[in-house]
Amino acid sequence: MDVNLAIVVFCLVHLTFGGDEVVVTSNGQYWPWDISERLPIMGRKQCTRECEMRGSNCLAVNYKAESLQCEILQSIPSNLTELTQNVNYQYIQMTSQTSVFSSAVCDSSCASTGGHCVQLTSGLDYCRDTKRRCPTNYRFSAALNFCYLLVPILADFQTAMDHCEGIGARLAVLPTMAHVDYLKAERTNGYLTRLKYMVGGQWDTTSGTWRWLDGSAIFDAIDISACRISNNIGIIAWENKYRLMDLDISNIEEFLCEKVLG
Repeated sequence: MDVNLAIVVFCLVHLTFGGDEVVVTSNGQYWPWDISERLPIMGRKQCTRECEMRGSNCLAVNYKAESLQCEILQSIPSNLTELTQNVNYQYIQMTSQTSVFSSAVCDSSCASTGGHCVQLTSGLDYCRDTKRRCPTNYRFSAALNFCYLLVPILADFQTAMDHCEGIGARLAVLPTMAHVDYLKAERTNGYLTRLKYMVGGQWDTTSGTWRWLDGSAIFDAIDISACRISNNIGIIAWENKYRLMDLDISNIEEFLCEKVLG
């Protein structure tokens, strides 16, 4: 048998560990390119879940069982023979997964809970939760279904937007006063350290209104008199005292990205 073919056959052996139904594409190999994140101390199942939550921004993971390290990969090899040898790693490609993270055996209640039935490599049918979860390095409010990440980088509005989009998120949209006040509580609890952060709102000259990046009007649900809006021009920042305030579009600030959840 051709050596390269033998390696491919070996790599495509599907292994299931501990009943968690994660299909390992290749044992003892990893992909060293386009690692966007390294997430420490987690199991293989959680590692693959983190990849799934990032959608098209994660095509595979390198999992290092020895240190429980999860590496998020934004690209995959064109051929598995391109993988690098390392006995400490497992390479897990998302296209190899028939299903990741079964939640319950399929029955009539699956569709009613927003899931759908899929068949795993074991032949069993499971109900898969289709709702996207907040990644572990983000902060999450279950009450608001709001998932955000503080980016401690000084940037202008366009650079901040590009950064958030580059990690599969957007500049944070705060549709209600409850979202605005949640960030105030986050600062009180020490998760936000600055008094002001850029978020995803700007003045729309076409409509003559302040709008979030999703197109909704900012001050339909939020009382503008409770904020500090000096000029109808520029961009919006969250501010600890004034809740929302306007800034010149050239300002550079730290900013908040939001992972939009299903």
